[in-house]
Amino acid sequence: MSELVSFDTQNGTGDEPACVEWLAQQLGQFNPDKLINQKVSRKHGKPDSAYVLAVWGEPKLVLNVHIDTVPSGQGWLSDPLILRREEDRVIGLGACDIKGAAACILSALARVKPNNVAVLFSGDEEQGSEIMPEVIKAGHLSGVEAAIICEPTGCKVGKQHRGMLALKSAFSGPGGHSSLADHIEAPLLKASRLADALGKYGEANLNFGTPPYQGLCMNVGGILSDGAYNVIPTSATLQFSLRPPPGDNVQIRETDLHSIAKSLGAESETLVAFEPFATEDMAGFKTLFESYDFVDLPYWTEAAMVSGAGINAVVFGPGHIEQAHQPEEWVSYAQLDAATRLYEAALAKGLAK
Repeated sequence: MSELVSFDTQNGTGDEPACVEWLAQQLGQFNPDKLINQKVSRKHGKPDSAYVLAVWGEPKLVLNVHIDTVPSGQGWLSDPLILRREEDRVIGLGACDIKGAAACILSALARVKPNNVAVLFSGDEEQGSEIMPEVIKAGHLSGVEAAIICEPTGCKVGKQHRGMLALKSAFSGPGGHSSLADHIEAPLLKASRLADALGKYGEANLNFGTPPYQGLCMNVGGILSDGAYNVIPTSATLQFSLRPPPGDNVQIRETDLHSIAKSLGAESETLVAFEPFATEDMAGFKTLFESYDFVDLPYWTEAAMVSGAGINAVVFGPGHIEQAHQPEEWVSYAQLDAATRLYEAALAKGLAK
């Protein structure tokens, strides 16, 4: 696991293909019938990402782990790319979300013989999710009936979660001296008014949906401008998002947000529009998860994309979301051991009845 953490795969700045190349070498040691290692270009000026798919037999089940992480941020007590081992846990960037699961799968492969399964390690999940659609589009998952998407679920089975819808809206004007503010277009003021309107939209829907997925999680993430207290800005950009609950219509929400922005004079752009997720058929996983507890996930995963491709999916992995995306990220040995046992069963038995 120390090797995995040592790869800088911070989304948007790190070298994800290098990590995928290393994983391809590891997977090759287990004699897959097919090994696909593919680099993929990304939008928004981000460097290339990649994925590797190892196939044994005629896979009906795929195990997937994303290898990218969020930025390390401040607050680490030591280098976040050097794994630290303590009495009951390991600490490092991505240890919990979700390189620990990748290490568990490699460990499981060393112990069992894979049987009609596939393992997919993929990049660009934390911001953008451009790689999984490419895998699906290429037809690499054709014939696969079920998927285990690895995320930190505390080794419980996640069978539903919210979607994700994010937009940005732009305002512009000629700019100028603040003494002329009564008569010159005010981009930042308009962006602030849009932020207020979005907040009201979220407040009006606080009771929408059913527990534990009530509300839309409306979030105004930031306003950027080129102004100052004595300078009228020439531009202002507002970024915002909401998380539609299971069963909600993402397209309708997207239309609503664009309409609110348009009513206030903004040009808006959709950044991501990801569907909510619900497992199609838990009975299909009975042999693997019969004795496991379930959990309602508060975050989005690529299980939604895989499910949208007609593949029955669940979310399962070591670690707790409370330890992810923060300094001193960690996962316990107990969680890693429990996940390894499940992955061993999945690799050896697949979807056997």
